[in-house]
Amino acid sequence: MLKRLFTYCLLFLLYFLFAINGYAQLGAPVYNQDFGLGNADPNTIGAALPASVSSFAFSSSLCPPPGSYTIARRINVKGCYNDKWIPLSSDYTSDHIFGMDLGNMMIVDNDGVAKPRIVYADTVNKGLCPGTKFEFSTAIINIDYPANCAPFPSFPYFVMAVEDGIGNTIATDTIKGVGYASPTPKYMFGRYSVNFIMPAGVSKLVLKVILLGETVFNRCGGDFAIDDIVLSAAGPAVKIAFNNLPAAQIVASSCFQDNKIFSMSGSMGAYYTNGALQWQQSTDNGKTWVDVPGATTNTYSKTFSTPDTFLFRLSGAEAVNISNPDCRVISNILTVNVDGIPSNFEVTSNSPVCAGEDLKFNATGGSTYNWSGPNGFSDNVYYSHIYHSVLADSGTYYVDIISLGGCTARDSVHVTVIGTDVFARPDTAICKGRSVQLHSNPGAVSYAWSPAEGLSSTIIPNPIATPSSGTEYTVKIKGADGCTGAATVKLKIVNSIQVKAVIKGTNDLCRYYDSASFQNNSSGNIKSWNWDFGNGQTSILANPPVQYYSSSNNETGFVVQLMVTDTTGCADTALHILNVANNCFIAVPSAFTPNGDGSNDYLYPLNAYKATNLSFRIYNRNGQLVFETKEWTNKWDGTVKGNPQPGGAYVWMLNYTDALGKKRSLKGTSILLR
Repeated sequence: MLKRLFTYCLLFLLYFLFAINGYAQLGAPVYNQDFGLGNADPNTIGAALPASVSSFAFSSSLCPPPGSYTIARRINVKGCYNDKWIPLSSDYTSDHIFGMDLGNMMIVDNDGVAKPRIVYADTVNKGLCPGTKFEFSTAIINIDYPANCAPFPSFPYFVMAVEDGIGNTIATDTIKGVGYASPTPKYMFGRYSVNFIMPAGVSKLVLKVILLGETVFNRCGGDFAIDDIVLSAAGPAVKIAFNNLPAAQIVASSCFQDNKIFSMSGSMGAYYTNGALQWQQSTDNGKTWVDVPGATTNTYSKTFSTPDTFLFRLSGAEAVNISNPDCRVISNILTVNVDGIPSNFEVTSNSPVCAGEDLKFNATGGSTYNWSGPNGFSDNVYYSHIYHSVLADSGTYYVDIISLGGCTARDSVHVTVIGTDVFARPDTAICKGRSVQLHSNPGAVSYAWSPAEGLSSTIIPNPIATPSSGTEYTVKIKGADGCTGAATVKLKIVNSIQVKAVIKGTNDLCRYYDSASFQNNSSGNIKSWNWDFGNGQTSILANPPVQYYSSSNNETGFVVQLMVTDTTGCADTALHILNVANNCFIAVPSAFTPNGDGSNDYLYPLNAYKATNLSFRIYNRNGQLVFETKEWTNKWDGTVKGNPQPGGAYVWMLNYTDALGKKRSLKGTSILLR
C-alpha cells in the first residue's frame, strides 16, 4: 500500500532524527494504522473501520454528524457547520513527507457525551520479545476554530493505553487538553506517545486511544482528527553512512556495467546488555525488508552489477532477540541506484524552422546529456538551444543520454533549417556626409529597411545610406518559401562635423604667362591641407602663395586640387579649373547682330578675365539705361524686358580695375544691326 510505504519512510526519517539528537531509536512498525490513501478528488470518503474498533459511528459525509467519524484526506473547507472547522488540508503523514498529499485521516465530530469513549482500539497478535522497550504513538489535532467555542472551551482529553489480552493495563498516559491548532506556519498535528517494557508471558497487546467524557456545558472545542497509530520497538540510536562518500549523502548511484563496490558502516549506541546487529535490504522501495545473510557486523560491502534500486538499513537488538525483526530498532536508510542502459528516453526538436528562428532540442530519460552536431555544436543540457539558426545548422544532432550512475545511451534527431540566411552588410564607419551602399540577400519577395531616414529606398536589397548620425539599420525580408527573417547593419559616423574642401580664387589665365591666387574656404575640424596647383607646384599651407603659369598655344587650362583631412582622418577633395584665354585685352565690339545665328549676337566687354570691380552700362539715343551688369560675362541681347530694341547706335560705358590695380574708364558706341 502506497501510504504505508510513505509512512515507513516518515518513520525512518523520524528515527534518524531521534538518533542524531540522542533520543530513543524506533524500529519498523509492528502495528501501523494510517487510514489508507485517498485520491485526487478531496470529496472521496475512505472505507469504514470495523465496528469493534471505535465507539463512534461511521459517516460517509465529509461533515460527519455529532457522535460519528469519517475517513477523508482533508477537512471540507468552508463547508462544515457554517465554517465551524479549520481548513486542515492534509493528514499527519502528508505533513512530513514531501510530495505526498493524498493520505487519509480519521475525522471525529464529538457530541459532548460525558462518559469516556473509545476513539480507536485494536489487537496486536505478534510474539513480541519480553524485556524489550516499545513505543505506542499517535498524532492528534483539534479541528475547531477558536471563535466558535469562546469563552468557555473544553479541550479534549485522551488516554493512550496498552493492555494485555485479558484486560490488564501494561502502560497508560493521559493527553491533557489538545488545544486549538495554530495556523502558523500551517495547521499541524501533535504527536503523542507512551513507552513500556514488554512483560513476559504476554502473547498479544490491545492498543487503545480513549476520549475522556466532557460536560454538555463545555462541549465546545472537542472535535478532532487522528492519524498514524503506531507500535514500534524502541531502543538505542542506530545510524549508518556510506564509506568514502560525503557524510550527508544517503543515495549513491552507479552503472551496472561498472560492477562497482559500495561500502557502508554503522553504529549503535549503548543500551543493550549484549547488543547484536543485522543488515537488511529491500528491493521493493521499502515495502518489505529481508535480512542479508551473514551481514552481522557494523560494516557491509556489496558489488552491484544488476540494474535495480537497493535500500539498506542496519537493525539492532539484544542478541537473544535479534532473530525477531519486531524487536529491533532500525537505522536511517541508504539507497544504491544501479542503473541500466537508459531506455525510456525521448529526443525531439522543433524542426523544421526558418533561418533566423531559434532551433530547440529536448531530451528526457537521463540525468545528464552531451549534445554534438553540425558547425561544431556541443551542449550539456537537456533543453539545448541554437539562437538565430542558419541554413548550415541543418543536419543530424546526437545526444548521449547519461543516467545518474553513468550508463549511457545515444540517440539522434535530424533537423532542417529552411528559408534564407538573412544578412545585412557592411558594418562600417563612415565620415559625416558620406554615403555607403547597403547589401542584403538578393532575390527575396520583399524587403523592408528601417529606419527610413538617410536611405535612398526602403524596399530594395541594396539602398544607399547617408545617415546624419550613427545608425543601426534593420532589414526584414520574406522569401518565396514564406520564411521571414531580419538582419542588422551598424553604421558609425566617425566625425561630428562634416569636412568639406572648397577653393576660391582666380578662374582665368592670360596666355602666355600669368599668375593666379587661391583661397582655402574649406570647413570642418581640419588638420592638414594638400594643394596641387597643376603647374608642378604643391603646398601644405591652408592659404598658399600666388602661383605662376606658363601656357603654350595649345594649353587650354589647368586643374588645381585641394585635399583636406580632419582630426578623425576624414578627407575631402575639391577641384578648381583655370581656363587659359588667348588674350586679356578688353574690347567692346563696334557692332552686333542679335539674330540668333550664333555669330556676334551679343554686346559685352570681351576678354575681361582680369578685370575686377567691373561696371558695364548701355544707353539708347535718348540717354535711357537699357542694360547694366557687374559681370563681364553677362551679355546684352538687344532687348529690354524681352522687347527687341530698334537698330542704331548705342552708347556704352565701362569701368573696371585692371590686373595691376589701376582703375580704368572707357566709353564708346556700338551699332545694333537688325
